[in-house]
Amino acid sequence: MYFSEKSAEPAGNLVYKYMQFSKDELKQKFQLPLPGLASHLKMAPKHRVQDLINKNDDARNAQKSAVLILFFQESNELKMIVIRRSSYVGIHSGQIAFPGGRFETEDIDVQTTALREIEEEIGILREDIEIIGRLSDIYVPPSNFLISVFVGYLEVKPTYKMQEREVDEVIEIPVTEFFKPDVIKQKDFYVNSIKAASNASYFDVSNAEIWGASAMVISELLDILKQ
Repeated sequence: MYFSEKSAEPAGNLVYKYMQFSKDELKQKFQLPLPGLASHLKMAPKHRVQDLINKNDDARNAQKSAVLILFFQESNELKMIVIRRSSYVGIHSGQIAFPGGRFETEDIDVQTTALREIEEEIGILREDIEIIGRLSDIYVPPSNFLISVFVGYLEVKPTYKMQEREVDEVIEIPVTEFFKPDVIKQKDFYVNSIKAASNASYFDVSNAEIWGASAMVISELLDILKQ
């Protein structure tokens, strides 16, 4: 288990702009209409595209869950946090994801779920986080989770206390990395739920390959930041 971070190499005024977003500017962005499906389709694995277009997913009996995209500033650079799941027997073993998990009966709502999970998984206190926005919900058929996506902001660089059973690594990614011209790549990933490989676009950032539902969420996030 370890923690890693990587500095971006900004080039040009556009990249500099994404480095410099303030909390208030981010809040304003998340007041804009959400692109939802149009953004999700850009990074959806091949085996999921048609179901998304045809709205074949039936999420009526899905389990409620929530994740948190957490931003903070370090040296005038906007960063966000993802985690690498621990290796275990399960459909999400070793994957890159946002901190989060299923709704529990003691949770007041799914926002409470997101804040509780990030505190449990990587030790960031919920009272230190300001929720500044929310993205479109996304349904994940293999786990039957309907995921609510929240955006939070932390005023200081975080320190971590990782839950070893759930988290193998915390990765701090400069937002500018997602705007590099070669950041999106394609390859086949083995998908446990279909017991076969599926071609998917992925973000190649900070020595991490982010694909699947997490990439679809990031796609919507980036489209909002570009507005």
